[in-house]
Amino acid sequence: MNNLTPTDVRTFLKNYLRQRSGANGTLEDLPEDCDLLLSGIVHDSIGFLDLLLAVQEYAGREIDFEVLDPEKMSVVGPLCRFVSEQTNGTAQ
Repeated sequence: MNNLTPTDVRTFLKNYLRQRSGANGTLEDLPEDCDLLLSGIVHDSIGFLDLLLAVQEYAGREIDFEVLDPEKMSVVGPLCRFVSEQTNGTAQ
């Protein structure tokens, strides 16, 4: 899949997380500054790696997460923008 917007990625994240955790409406308002690990939405590093693999599968390509600041990697807004930039070829 190409030309993903940050909104597309956020929608995928909400659906993925809802499906994996059985969460209900708590994910409707996934704020930009929500840290998926610190908030407990993703419980551990293995769960986070699974999420990143699912994002790559959704994007239909490998995403170079090594260039994303590790402190921003688990934060919803920066993660969604980064994946969008990577899939659109605009990553810096």
